[in-house]
Amino acid sequence: MKSNKIIFRISLIISLLMYPLSVSAGDFNKAGRTAMQFLKIGVGARPAAMGEACVANLNNVNAIFWNPAAIGQINHFETSFSYTKWFADMDFTAGAVGMSVTSTVVVALDYISLNYGNIPEALVTHPTGRLDTRTGEHFSGSDLSLGASVTKNFTDKLSIGIRGKYVQEDLHTYSTNLWAFDIGTYYHTGWKGIRLAMSAQNFAGKARWLATLEKEKQQYEVPLLFRIGTSIDLLGGSDLFLGGNPDRHRLALNVDAIHSNDYAERLNIGAEYWFFNRIALRTGYRFNQSYGKFSFGGALNFPVNQTHIHIDYAYVDYDYLDITHRFTVTFTY
Repeated sequence: MKSNKIIFRISLIISLLMYPLSVSAGDFNKAGRTAMQFLKIGVGARPAAMGEACVANLNNVNAIFWNPAAIGQINHFETSFSYTKWFADMDFTAGAVGMSVTSTVVVALDYISLNYGNIPEALVTHPTGRLDTRTGEHFSGSDLSLGASVTKNFTDKLSIGIRGKYVQEDLHTYSTNLWAFDIGTYYHTGWKGIRLAMSAQNFAGKARWLATLEKEKQQYEVPLLFRIGTSIDLLGGSDLFLGGNPDRHRLALNVDAIHSNDYAERLNIGAEYWFFNRIALRTGYRFNQSYGKFSFGGALNFPVNQTHIHIDYAYVDYDYLDITHRFTVTFTY
């Protein structure tokens, strides 16, 4: 009884911390006015394939990029690497490593990188008056995030996690950096395979940009994201709605609601089906999204000696932009 009161109080405190920040972020529309947009790129092929409806259905070290509380499910040691060929020949990569240090505490480290490649340099107007203002020179840019997380399993059902990260953005001769943190909760109800979760990402100060003198730099907010989601296992257990054997077939349905300080509210839905715990099929749809609405993908899971290798793939259709193919490889030791 005492533990239930503690769990309730912790959840209530986190909810109260998130609520006023959510309200203040929604006072007026700031579409297109936040810096460090790479923080909004979803990391990992599995979440991308499920339409980024995943905050309550994460079960390995890649959870660090969505909900730091969910890494509490790591039992031993895990590593992961993700790669996406992003728009305009940009390379988006991410990696994470996590381990359980005690029976109730899990820690993890991660990085995210977006490389812009070589960009042709051009002037606003050419001294000769010609229309082609390119100089023949090139410049580049990159984004970087380095993070560390710690998660505490308060019971076998409730986990709370926090992630701190250093974020940097470079373009040509300009650069800006700041510190940010994420917080999340994960709760397995223990009834009918239902899980609940929420996370808040990118609490930070403002990024200062573009001018060479500090006093002349403009200030921009970073994308502040609030996610609340639920996941339900429909198939894969005698106590589930559709019953079934978990060693043969498993089916889960996920729903996430997202609020941010630079876009309208969104709703994501996704589904995942596992066949004999070896092959997975996934699909998802993102509502109220101007691009990248539909996605699908799959996975292979197989053991090699004492290691489990998990390979994920996602296809996301961005309409008039390039189609993205995402790959993630995870090793569980």
